Amino acid sequence: MRNLETLLRFMAVIGLLSLGVTIVMLTGRIDLSVAAIMVFSVISAVVFTKLLGGWIGERWVVRGNSFVGPASVVFLATLVVGCVLGLMNGIGIAHFKVSSFIMTLVTLTALRGGNYILTDGHPYYLQSDAFRWVGNADFLGIPFSFLVFCSVLAFLAWLMGRTNFGRHVYAIGGNEKAAIYAGLKTNRIVILTFMISGLCSAVAGILFTSRLASVDAPLASGYELTAIAIAVIGGTALSGGVGSPWRTLLAAVAFAAGLNLLSIWGVSTWYQNLAIGLTLLIAVGLSPASRKRLQL
Repeated sequence: MRNLETLLRFMAVIGLLSLGVTIVMLTGRIDLSVAAIMVFSVISAVVFTKLLGGWIGERWVVRGNSFVGPASVVFLATLVVGCVLGLMNGIGIAHFKVSSFIMTLVTLTALRGGNYILTDGHPYYLQSDAFRWVGNADFLGIPFSFLVFCSVLAFLAWLMGRTNFGRHVYAIGGNEKAAIYAGLKTNRIVILTFMISGLCSAVAGILFTSRLASVDAPLASGYELTAIAIAVIGGTALSGGVGSPWRTLLAAVAFAAGLNLLSIWGVSTWYQNLAIGLTLLIAVGLSPASRKRLQL
């Protein structure tokens, strides 16, 4: 049961990143910055709250880098930062016509550097009771973080399957030029998809760092490739227009279970990364054939 609980907590984090990537990929674009946004949003929120405490005469960082301030302010600031970073990605891609690969790669690199600048290379230890509750709480044996993931999944599944926004996203991914001729505001929709991705990353950051009770600059390195691999394994086409949050859920379950099994067998992280790379390569190779079969 302890191993199953750990599996669900891990799946909640990578699942949220994968959901954000899925929404972006449905438009025919990609987001390489999800893991960097996940960590940077929390670090910047902690730094902002620390500065806020100084402005009002409160000392919320003690014993070096132990943060004891209000978690609610950090949570809210994290969500805001995630949305803003997604907005910046979306504007650069939609209005300035920067390739999504280049734009999000630049964001990834800049945020990784920003993490070290804000932390000065040292972790922040999150000592608030609220962080411990978010990281360890469960209901009827089901981790709170997994319930959050399921809630986001249900909302995005409804958004993509039952609303005009979802239909427009699929239309852009299927044939963007036809969508423009049909009068769809493609730039606005693309920006919103990147904001959703940034928000999913921020929520994942809250869950991830609360579980660790700390946040550090190099955390989650490589998680962006894991998220993309899960989305592709779930049938989301790299060219856009094909995929769904429910398929991403199934892929996340299979992927997390596979990595968990490798850990139980004692396979080192290096070989696990190799397995992720090979899985992504195979999934990308099969993706065109899968899309053709779905269209038929």
